[in-house]
Amino acid sequence: MVKTEELTEDLWLRIVAAHKSGKGYKTISKCFEVPMATVQSIIKKSKMFRTVKNLRGHGRKPKVTPVLARRILREVKKNPRITTKAILMNLGSAGDDISRQTVQRTLYTAGRRPRRTPLLQIRHTKARLTFANAHLDKEEDFWSSALWSDET
Repeated sequence: MVKTEELTEDLWLRIVAAHKSGKGYKTISKCFEVPMATVQSIIKKSKMFRTVKNLRGHGRKPKVTPVLARRILREVKKNPRITTKAILMNLGSAGDDISRQTVQRTLYTAGRRPRRTPLLQIRHTKARLTFANAHLDKEEDFWSSALWSDET
């Protein structure tokens, strides 16, 4: 059966107190309208861990260790325009079992966002400069008839 909701800490304390006062599982179950199995698990947990608070779960171990995460961040600080594929290649054997998405997720959790690519690349500006130099001697009539579609 699926667990529907957490019980309050106050209810846990009352269940443990009722058990310590000598009441049985069935009596406590009927008194607090909680399943008997829940009462058993609460009392077992309170005896084992000496607390009624929710304990932290274990979960899956992260693939990226803190050392590897710092190494990834160092790569990005050196070259902010580096791609995740290039980062994976630079990591070499230390990061061969992680994927590109894992690197992206690591950067995202560290507060790094991909840098926006500029609208004009270096080759575009060079091409414009050569065009402008080639047409320096054109008259104003030529430029008035030119159609400028790129406003970048």
